[in-house]
Amino acid sequence: MFNEAEYQTVWMIYLAAAACCWLVWTQLTRWVGWWFIREPLWLVMAVILFTPAQIDPLEPWLAPAVIGLALDTLLGSGENAGKLLGELVLVMALAALAYIGFACLRLGWRHWRSGRSSSAA
Repeated sequence: MFNEAEYQTVWMIYLAAAACCWLVWTQLTRWVGWWFIREPLWLVMAVILFTPAQIDPLEPWLAPAVIGLALDTLLGSGENAGKLLGELVLVMALAALAYIGFACLRLGWRHWRSGRSSSAA
């Protein structure tokens, strides 16, 4: 189907387009005032756009998981839908755990800084 150079070229084009879509998404959600709602929306979109998956088990090629899931659902084959959805859910769970850890560190840092500044005054 593709040779290696074409495959990598297509992925570079897709990644550039997905990065532009993600930047537009960050601008569209900038009006949300609470960071604990806005940033998980950014995380969900990043997982949707940037998660690759192996569509055909016999081929080494990867494709965006959400596009494979959409094509599998719309065309009615449904043979890979469960696997692709499982991969998206797994990546979403790992990203959510990492984000929760980061948010806890940020809240702890803010608490520690506010405690230091009030004791210094």
